[in-house]
Amino acid sequence: MNGPDADFIIIGSGPAGVSAAFPLVAAGRRVLMLDAGNDAGSQEEGRSARVLGADLEALQVDDGSSPKLQTPVSRGILERFRGNSGITGSGFTPIGSLARGGLSNIWGAQVSFLDAEDIADWPIDIASLQRSYQRISERIGISRNSNSTRSAHGEPVLPLGATAAHVLHRNTVTKPANGSFRLFPAINAILSEARPGRAACDLSGDCLYGCPTGAIYNSRQDVLQLRKSPHFRLLDNMRAVSLTRDAAWTVGTADGSSFSAPRIILAAGVLGTAALLANHLPIEEQGLRLLNSPTLAIPLLSPARLLRSSTPTHSLAQLGLSFRYGDRPSDYVTGAIYEVGSLPAQSFINRMPLGRRAGRATFETIGGSLLVATIYYPGDQSRSYIHRDATTGKSLTIRGGFAEGFDIRADALKKALRREWKRLGLIQLPGASLAEPGIDAHFAGTLPMGAPGPFGTSADGELNLHSGLHIVDGSIIPDLSSKYITMTIMANADRIAHRLAETEAKPAS
Repeated sequence: MNGPDADFIIIGSGPAGVSAAFPLVAAGRRVLMLDAGNDAGSQEEGRSARVLGADLEALQVDDGSSPKLQTPVSRGILERFRGNSGITGSGFTPIGSLARGGLSNIWGAQVSFLDAEDIADWPIDIASLQRSYQRISERIGISRNSNSTRSAHGEPVLPLGATAAHVLHRNTVTKPANGSFRLFPAINAILSEARPGRAACDLSGDCLYGCPTGAIYNSRQDVLQLRKSPHFRLLDNMRAVSLTRDAAWTVGTADGSSFSAPRIILAAGVLGTAALLANHLPIEEQGLRLLNSPTLAIPLLSPARLLRSSTPTHSLAQLGLSFRYGDRPSDYVTGAIYEVGSLPAQSFINRMPLGRRAGRATFETIGGSLLVATIYYPGDQSRSYIHRDATTGKSLTIRGGFAEGFDIRADALKKALRREWKRLGLIQLPGASLAEPGIDAHFAGTLPMGAPGPFGTSADGELNLHSGLHIVDGSIIPDLSSKYITMTIMANADRIAHRLAETEAKPAS
């Protein structure tokens, strides 16, 4: 009888998967990563193909989603996921990836860190998470935006755009009435100094189109590093479709192959993991609660910057913000402010109440003074559930919605933020919109750590019902604050993998 193919099989090459792989490989564990994608990607394409698409996909009608989801790369990733995952949405946009690097191909790259209050109800301590935050930060490279060339600690920074810098200055000289509103330079997973295999940001504005320099972190970069280890093996084009258990766990793939290991680590993303576990959980009885962040987009105009020239910068978040709207620990929103001049013009021209020609002329005149703020609510303001088709028992449908009274809270927040925009010399333009649930792609909470019952997992991400099945993606994050979640998912995956490397005896070689 053949032995297992590895000590650990990791499903998925996204940020969670690679973060789990590094500690296990370093400890000498045999790791097999199954990836539905491959090495081919937009990095090898010319700029025109990346911006317009091989079939001119960029010229398709604007569907109202975020500009980052309308690039040719994003459209291809999302369409492949929707076509193969068997997951549909009702009042919900399912977002997932089967590409090498997972959703890091199309993420916003903004970095946030949870604090002790944010994880007060989690079955882990903040110190262990902070150690993992540090390891992840050092590995992926992060930079803060600034008006100076170096931070107060001597670290390299990236320049703020002129309009963002103006707004940040206004925030300094016109203090908010209380501490409920904070504005600060954003932190992004982008390099301000070159590293081996990755160039520093060249401020070319290609951030949404695959970042050909590699300045923006993408977990496919980590896959290249992992492949240098003799303990790591990667198999391309292996889309996992089933999990079965006998003496060990066996993963079946779409091409009919199978691979076994004592422990499986699921890093397929919240929706992908739910699909893989559909036959192992009583989803049809009540559905899986899915946390996501209700998202508000607000266009802003800086009159003081009208007709002023823009300055070279990246098109990631320029400024970060937070605003507390209630007394509970989770009652705050976070967000980011982007310079519109560095984003695809067509997405904004299509939203103007003008003809295309007039809209373009207007945009070219005022684009340098326009900003867009994206505001994220905590997951407790969402009401989304994953349901299994009762007839076929196969496909999954996500029904999206908002918490009771959310519309009232959203309107109150808009009014409160208008006061802050006015203080900052900004005019809120018509067109503020609440995105359909799912567009945020901030998913969590389907299989929370520390929860009892069939949908719960241990502090090490192991399913209560199935020993040997560990989950390291956002599925196990118990609750979803309004902060950007990717860094926490990566840190938690790192923490779990270190635990498994310490507690699981190394097999005899």
